[in-house]
Amino acid sequence: MPLSFRRLLTLVLAAAIALVVTLSVGSPVQAQFSLPEGLGQNNNISPPAKVTRYGNLETMAVESPLSFRTLFTIASPTIYDRSPAALAGRQTVEQRAQEIGARLLLLLNRPMNPETLGFDVSQLNNVKIIRAQDTRFTEPLVLMSVTELDAQFNGLPVEQLAEQWRRVLEQELRTGLNNLPQNQQRIQQILLWLVLLTSIVVVLKSGLSRHQKQLRRQKQAVNTAVISPELKPLQSELMENSAESALGQMRNQFLQRLLPRFSLDRQLGMLDLVQWLLFWLLIFAWYGGGLWVAMVSPYLISGQFRFIEVPIDLLGICFFTGLLIRVSRWLIDHFAVRWQRDDLANFISLGDGQRHRLRTATIAGATKGMVTIGLLLLGGLWALGAIGIPTASTVAILGLLALAISFGSRRLVEDLVNGFLILAEDQFAIGDYIDLGTVSGLVENLNLRVTQLRSGRGEMITIPNSKISEVRNLTRGWSRIDFSIDVAYRTDPDLALAVMQEVAQELYNDPAWHDQIVSEPKVLGIDRISHNGMTMTTWIETQPGQQWSIGREFRLRVRRALAENGIEIGTPQQTYVLEPPFTPSNHHSQKSIDDNN
Repeated sequence: MPLSFRRLLTLVLAAAIALVVTLSVGSPVQAQFSLPEGLGQNNNISPPAKVTRYGNLETMAVESPLSFRTLFTIASPTIYDRSPAALAGRQTVEQRAQEIGARLLLLLNRPMNPETLGFDVSQLNNVKIIRAQDTRFTEPLVLMSVTELDAQFNGLPVEQLAEQWRRVLEQELRTGLNNLPQNQQRIQQILLWLVLLTSIVVVLKSGLSRHQKQLRRQKQAVNTAVISPELKPLQSELMENSAESALGQMRNQFLQRLLPRFSLDRQLGMLDLVQWLLFWLLIFAWYGGGLWVAMVSPYLISGQFRFIEVPIDLLGICFFTGLLIRVSRWLIDHFAVRWQRDDLANFISLGDGQRHRLRTATIAGATKGMVTIGLLLLGGLWALGAIGIPTASTVAILGLLALAISFGSRRLVEDLVNGFLILAEDQFAIGDYIDLGTVSGLVENLNLRVTQLRSGRGEMITIPNSKISEVRNLTRGWSRIDFSIDVAYRTDPDLALAVMQEVAQELYNDPAWHDQIVSEPKVLGIDRISHNGMTMTTWIETQPGQQWSIGREFRLRVRRALAENGIEIGTPQQTYVLEPPFTPSNHHSQKSIDDNN
């Protein structure tokens, strides 16, 4: 693909990001750009959560620390600005509710006798108060005050409202103190079950970890195993392997390992999913156990087990995001294995069907990465929305960051664009042998950003996709042996061509090599006549990656056939003319020597 088109596609991608930012920021419904809470806007005018505003009154429900049920509703003057400087010692309605809850917990934590505990209504500084007193403590504990605003909101006189709230508090606290021993026993049972469940999960995870280690060792053995002898082509042991021949064997081994490796990856993915589910089982078990303890006796865990304050929404988002990632990766591996599931002989025979399987392996790896990133972004936006940060503002901010990155890291964008084009156009895939001009090797890994090659010397070469401009794929569809040989000039050309045709046809008819040769070999004829002799060319089209092994075998057979028919290899011929120094008597003498090297 022309370089100008790639630049155009990069520009279009940056423009698309800018368009997303524009649509996110400049929506006609919004009059201005909205930032998340705490990022520059003054949100002190709105009342806090659980606070209801009625003109000059703000109300809030007081919950029982024993059962979380609502005991009554208190009222306080409206405060618009809740900043510390503006409060100047004034108490908000939520602060008053927190103070009442704290005094109730203080009463529960005192070693009081429920039989001698008493509650009464008194007056302090012309304000009605509700007190609790026990024979063990001479000084009564003030639980709360009852104000005129409380009476106005609840529609009762102050004295009647104070007496009503006293009865509510007395009944709630006496019940809690009487149930304290039973609640402690239930908490111990809950913790015991949690410890037992944790032990079982740890044992299961340990067994799964051992099985995973065995599978990883099998995968490592598959990656390092040599090709089995029965699957090796018949090759001459007299010929030394060149770098290209070594890469051809590496490719055959790589293809043989591809299907077992996919199967092992799928098993490892399933075990990883089970391990992950067990991990989250523990998290939800302890979280649920903490909530159960809180419902049974919340005052016993006040200030402890802070994990129960984590919103269940965030835990659910993290769980479902991780579950979707792992299930999607497992499904991708599963369908890749099903697509590649075939007879091993058909898999080793490098045909068009196998080309599709190679491309499936390549796209599967890239797809898993893209799906993971996409689900993480969606999960992050979901979590931000759950904690109250506007999603539109978050998308706009992320869009601005992406736009800045696209211009500041242009090379990264070019890598991603070129990687997408490589996958979309099927320029090469994992398992192909490619030549990029400066480097060449077997493609072992390919994603949207980089391509990794394994050279004939075993070197791992990593190339950014933006650096790939011209690709020579030596294993795409089919390969060709372009064989040329010089024979002596005095050789009968018809005999030499007949010998070449016979050798090529015998190789094609040989059952050990027939399936690896696409079509009948073509002896093109004499391409050149020079002082070296006559140059004869033969073309043999092979399955992808088989040109090196078949080429070695063909050269060996040609060498033997030429020797049997007495045909000599062409040797350079040169004529040297030696002229003596010029003399009047002999200025035309010369001597010619013909050397045949």
